[in-house]
Amino acid sequence: MPILEIKTHYPEPKIMLRSKIKTLVLILIISIVPFLFACSSARKEGFAMQQEIWAGEPSDTSKPKEIYLTGTIPIDSVDVDKLIYDIFRIEIDEYPDNLKVYARVYDSSGKFVTNMADPYKKYYDQNYFSSVTEVLGKIYNKRTKPIDTFDVREYGAGDSIPYNIVMSVDYSGSMDAVKEILFEGTELFVGMKFPYDKIALTSFNNKFDVKVPMSQDMDKILNLYRTKRDAGFGLFSAVYDAIWNSIKLFEGTEKDVPRVLVIFSDGDDNYSKKEIGELIERAKKDKINVFAIAFGYSKDENLRYIAEYTGGKFYKARTKEELLSIFRDIYMSLRYYYFITYKPPKYWGFHHVTATLNVQPRTDTLYAFGEYDTSDLFPWDSIDKAFKRPILFDFDSAAIKPQSLQIIDEIVDKLLSYPKIRLEIQGHTDNLGTIEYNQDLSERRAKAVMDALLNGGVNPRRLRSRGFGMSKPIAPNDIEENQAKNRRTEFVITAK
Repeated sequence: MPILEIKTHYPEPKIMLRSKIKTLVLILIISIVPFLFACSSARKEGFAMQQEIWAGEPSDTSKPKEIYLTGTIPIDSVDVDKLIYDIFRIEIDEYPDNLKVYARVYDSSGKFVTNMADPYKKYYDQNYFSSVTEVLGKIYNKRTKPIDTFDVREYGAGDSIPYNIVMSVDYSGSMDAVKEILFEGTELFVGMKFPYDKIALTSFNNKFDVKVPMSQDMDKILNLYRTKRDAGFGLFSAVYDAIWNSIKLFEGTEKDVPRVLVIFSDGDDNYSKKEIGELIERAKKDKINVFAIAFGYSKDENLRYIAEYTGGKFYKARTKEELLSIFRDIYMSLRYYYFITYKPPKYWGFHHVTATLNVQPRTDTLYAFGEYDTSDLFPWDSIDKAFKRPILFDFDSAAIKPQSLQIIDEIVDKLLSYPKIRLEIQGHTDNLGTIEYNQDLSERRAKAVMDALLNGGVNPRRLRSRGFGMSKPIAPNDIEENQAKNRRTEFVITAK
């Protein structure tokens, strides 16, 4: 029987392969082209790209939106129900004899309210600034101290106070994307200067560059800046070194003219040799107020410390509009403010200031809050830093005198506020008596101080005591005054 052959016809292999490739290519084109167009239209550069990076950072939504000064309005033209009262900054360079509080009254649109205090006060039957109170301490044994007497003076455009200002801008690699905003903001800032102000402009990355030396001529400042502004963008960011070098630019300027340093950065310091402690001490010594602007800055704690502890102000900006508003706010706040002065309570530690304002016909009281710290102990202090406090003892005794108990409270409050810091308490004596006796007395006194701190709630693992007797004098034991200096209690940071 013949075999039936059934034949199936298949395409040639090469033909089949080409067909499959064509189909795959067509599918890929259909799928990818719309995506490419979408990416092309959504691609971001410069500032828009930088905003996208910052959008991933956590933000504090609990705080109300910042309002920046935009202009002025007299008290008789303002809507009193839209008033805001704040303490802008506090200077402690004359503490404990005098405290300087810079307060502002403005409305919800950012207009500073004028004519509320001498010499510009309009309605003398109105007592707008009603009270000032301080709370001493942050955690331990807090106490409230009303300020019985304080003075308020209004400053405005009529006060032709000149300023010496240095503005230093971060030119590290990450700032290249937003350089047009830097240029615009810098020119806006310079354009607001008063005739007698002097301004210097600098930039920094790992190097420090003086774009414009201290000058009074606005046209000269802008012309010179425009010729140099594009140069100097580079790698790394030495913020602390830039602050130190900027401080040097005030050398030779008038000491009685206010000095302001504006530092602007968007990244953490990764190149400096200077530490923030020495920056703060140098700025305080030279009476320089540091205003720090963190632009998309994620590690801003140290910049915040530098600004607040030098009597300046810390800002944080995330948009172009906000940055330009901050530049305007700084300059306007140097010109328009209510200057509250008083003799503060003597407490070497944390102070919280509350000031009240009453404006008729508004029925509620407005509150402004501020903080300052007069302690010897700070979170940026280095290990082995020592400070001494005048803790008094009865003669030939390790019993702490009652008048020194507030000092114990101050140190306890600080240690509870900064739980990572550990201290060694050191007792020292003068040369009166035998070596053995003074050694024993210094040990007992150091332990008495440690026990008092422990009684305040400090963890025992954070403290230790040592006595040095007469072995480490800080002055010759030749006269009573020097002997008194040698009878001391010192505190040394051993860990943080």
